[in-house]
Amino acid sequence: MKTVSDHRTAAFGEAYGLLIKELRLLARAVMVIDKEGIIRYYQLVKEIGNEPDYEAVLAAVKKIG
Repeated sequence: MKTVSDHRTAAFGEAYGLLIKELRLLARAVMVIDKEGIIRYYQLVKEIGNEPDYEAVLAAVKKIG
């Protein structure tokens, strides 16, 4: 697992459509990326205060694992 910060440049947030410009924050999302760098699972959480569906994320990880 790798966590990242986009605080300084916001380049990641802009590239993936996650940047909330008014707040300069990223929307809450989870991506499962395989060894080749391909996004195999993507979950955008509708409300930033809500948690992702962790069971769905773990199932996606197990699928490519």
